Amino acid sequence: MYSRQSGRALFPFIITLLVIFSVYLYLPASQGKQADFSQMATQVSAHTVTSQENAVMIEAIGSARANQAVYITSAQSDYVTNIFFEDGDLVSKGQKLVQLQSQQEQIAVKELNINLREEKRQLDRLTELSRSQSTAKSLLEEQLSRVDATQAQLESAKTKLAEMTITAPFSGMLGKREISIGAYVNNSSIITTLDDISIIKVDFKVPEKYLAQLATGMKVLTQNDAYPDQTFIGKVTHISSRIDSVTRSVEVTASFANNSGLLRPGMLLKTALELSSNQALMVPEKAIIPLQDKHYVFQILDGVANRIEVHIAGRNNGWVAVDEGLTDGEQIITEGLIKIRSGSKVSVKG
Repeated sequence: MYSRQSGRALFPFIITLLVIFSVYLYLPASQGKQADFSQMATQVSAHTVTSQENAVMIEAIGSARANQAVYITSAQSDYVTNIFFEDGDLVSKGQKLVQLQSQQEQIAVKELNINLREEKRQLDRLTELSRSQSTAKSLLEEQLSRVDATQAQLESAKTKLAEMTITAPFSGMLGKREISIGAYVNNSSIITTLDDISIIKVDFKVPEKYLAQLATGMKVLTQNDAYPDQTFIGKVTHISSRIDSVTRSVEVTASFANNSGLLRPGMLLKTALELSSNQALMVPEKAIIPLQDKHYVFQILDGVANRIEVHIAGRNNGWVAVDEGLTDGEQIITEGLIKIRSGSKVSVKG
């Protein structure tokens, strides 16, 4: 007959059997899941290495400057009576910019014109007299000197009068107006600035080891952060005759046609000088793993990632030229690098 006391004795035994059975059921399933997980391949993006044309580029930074640039000042001192320009105007060579008070200069020119006519009349009279009577040669020479002196004074007065009108020395863009009508100006007064921006120049440094490869006419590319999607194309127009003994570099000047007017003096320009072009194995820069002073990529072979060392021959606009470690047609990992290590199983997306 079953008693309550015997039931109490069996209860711990039953609980123990249930625990053991649960563990038995759990362990195989758990181990199976772990085994399945260890066999899972990591999804990655890959690139097939191919031989492409590689332009060997030297990248540098320089400041843009105008083809010509001057401060507009006055050669004469007087009051401003008229201004013929506004801030930022585009002007042509010889265009009138400022008029200074010039009544005295106009009067001086008129007086000297009258004096010159009189001196010439006297010279003609003495010349005629010398033919009919004995006129001292010294008087004739003295009058000729007076004519020459008056002529010189007249030319000087005309020059001064012309300088009372300030004109543009070349075509370009004016800066901010620094004077007003009625202002007194002299040769130290800055009236405005004038920049010829039809051509923009940039100076940058190139390591001396490339000197033998440099030549005028070489293509130069440049960009500015204001126009990140636009590349301006120019050419080398000057190579310095000297090497900087501190930086061991040579200064190169490149010129860019600026018909659009987008480039402005003072802009920070990122330049790239194309030295040469050759065939090379090109891989995306994001596939390169730098480690100390070496570089590596993950090669895919039979679905397994293998880290291999490569040697970089150059960089060009997000691409890297590799001359050691890879061969044409090999597949390398470009995305998913942080999730794998050498020996990891991988599968290529898509």
